[in-house]
Amino acid sequence: MSEISSNSREGEGGLHPPAQGDPSGLVGAHILLADRDDEGAGTAAADVLRAQGAACVHTVGSPEAFFEAGEQPPPSAPDWDVAVWDTGLTGSDDALTDFLLQWHKRHPHIPVVATEETPNTRRAGAVLRGRAADMVERHDRDGLVAAVTRALRERPDPAETVEPRSRIHMLVVGAHPDDVEIGAGGTIHRRADEGWDVTILTLSRGAGGGDPDERRDEAHRAARAMGARLVMEDLPDGSIADDSHTVRTIERTVAETRPDVVLVHSDSDTHQDHRAVHRATLVACRRVPRVACYQSPSATVAYRPNRFVGLRANDIDAKLSAINEHHSQAASRWYLEEDLLRSTARYWGRFSQARYAEPLEVIRDATPLGFFPADHV
Repeated sequence: MSEISSNSREGEGGLHPPAQGDPSGLVGAHILLADRDDEGAGTAAADVLRAQGAACVHTVGSPEAFFEAGEQPPPSAPDWDVAVWDTGLTGSDDALTDFLLQWHKRHPHIPVVATEETPNTRRAGAVLRGRAADMVERHDRDGLVAAVTRALRERPDPAETVEPRSRIHMLVVGAHPDDVEIGAGGTIHRRADEGWDVTILTLSRGAGGGDPDERRDEAHRAARAMGARLVMEDLPDGSIADDSHTVRTIERTVAETRPDVVLVHSDSDTHQDHRAVHRATLVACRRVPRVACYQSPSATVAYRPNRFVGLRANDIDAKLSAINEHHSQAASRWYLEEDLLRSTARYWGRFSQARYAEPLEVIRDATPLGFFPADHV
């Protein structure tokens, strides 16, 4: 990663003044640019990049449009060469870092140059943690050209971006914010604490139960409390279908994370979204060796667990902390009461060698014998 740069003086957030770009360094480049375009800022940036020889500069104005465009190659090119992201579209430092990490997971070979209205060391740190290539002052056209040129020159070879599988990867899929915390929050924390790479995929923003922006922020905080990364989609709360669109949505994250283990809702559930997500996940994860179902509050008596993950006290504490991050839900949902959650974990603990446990209904276990310890799903 190249160093963060801006026009600010040392001590005001700039680490270096930007080097001047090679006038021919952008010839033929395909650039995806996201900007609020207030007072024509985004349009001006696109014009400058085109003037430097970029073959295509596609502009968008929202995170959703940015990711959607990222999935669609530009005309007459296999993929985007560089992306430019206006940090004002993301919000807080944590949200910015999470957003950039999500982009990096999906597109590790497409570097991102972040543009910031008022660069400072705090924002530079958020950008660095998000694995962006560079950061420049939003209205500094020369700095933008220099940073994009540098990112283009230093971008990783797509053939060399696949990480060696040094760790076990687990994907936990839920229909709504707080679903996975309730069903598998202790398991998520224990596996993350043991060094697993854990991703949570939440398929809706929970608009049926509150403000979707608030619930999104709560979900990000909860994921951090468990040591996991969150990917949040925007399927319709209450109307998720087990159709090809839902399958493709899940397949995107499966392709990114290449999970060894997947946890999801059970089909034995009274909530229609939970059943739909279960069925779509089984299709999307048809090549994943281990798939199991966690227990939701709406699970029926047909839910039949056959594996119990022993939990430590700190795993339960982390689960409760994550659930408490869902402030908009905690006060009105009886099934989020701490004494119920603790007593339920104590009940399932009688089937394991631990004081607490979470139950799982194993759907498929195609791993070689001994690849995981017995309860490691």
